[in-house]
Amino acid sequence: MTQTTVNFVHANGFPAGSYQTLFNYFPDNINVIALDKYGHDPKYPIKNNWQPLVEQLINFVEQEHNFAEPVVAVGHSFGGVLSFIAACQRPDLFKGLIMIDPPVFTGSVAMIARLIKKTPLIDKFSPAGRAKKRRSHWPIGSNVAELFSRRSLFKNFDARCLNDYVKHGIVKRNDQLELAFSAKVEANIFRDLPTNLSSYKNKLTVPAKLIYAEQTDVCPIHYFKKFVKLNKTMHLASVPGGHMFPLERPEETAQLIMETIKEFS
Repeated sequence: MTQTTVNFVHANGFPAGSYQTLFNYFPDNINVIALDKYGHDPKYPIKNNWQPLVEQLINFVEQEHNFAEPVVAVGHSFGGVLSFIAACQRPDLFKGLIMIDPPVFTGSVAMIARLIKKTPLIDKFSPAGRAKKRRSHWPIGSNVAELFSRRSLFKNFDARCLNDYVKHGIVKRNDQLELAFSAKVEANIFRDLPTNLSSYKNKLTVPAKLIYAEQTDVCPIHYFKKFVKLNKTMHLASVPGGHMFPLERPEETAQLIMETIKEFS
């Protein structure tokens, strides 16, 4: 059985360990590599269009995969866009790309967003405003999983995925429980979302698929269709559910990823 390495990039605010249940559904011939948190290493600061984070992804793949056979890039939301840019800039490292419900802004919308990014309005245009106000600490002994399960974002999570998020996303620090993924970092990532995706028109050379959620709230569905038209190697597909479907239906998502990888080969 041929081994395939998948480089998985998390959604903003969700450490890679949050997807462990999904990873567990991959067959034995799939080797998953994943950087736990983007945006937290001062060597790779959060800047306009996420370019330092793209470089962080590229360097991680180079270090983890030792220049072996190219990997399949898989990314959820933020991770999908980061993976797309990396695959365009370093096609030698990748043999396929799967973008899961990514925020893709092109054309006139990207031009408007480019202007808004320079103003405080970006906190209303993007989820940055919610992120910066996110509660980030709780008393020791708090049942954080129970608290999260009442929030709309987590209400449909598979219980195992919610536990994965608590295990990898909450740490004991400063005599309290705190978010492992800094709310400030999360907000700053949203504020610098890429508005230059049109500049990568037809620079993607590997087979690719963008899979969006039919009830997504990340952007209107026609944004996905417009983005896919910019890249000849990319195809579009949809699945039922909302933006967080990989953590709501991990087994189905793993199967979908596997089927897509087979299509690539």
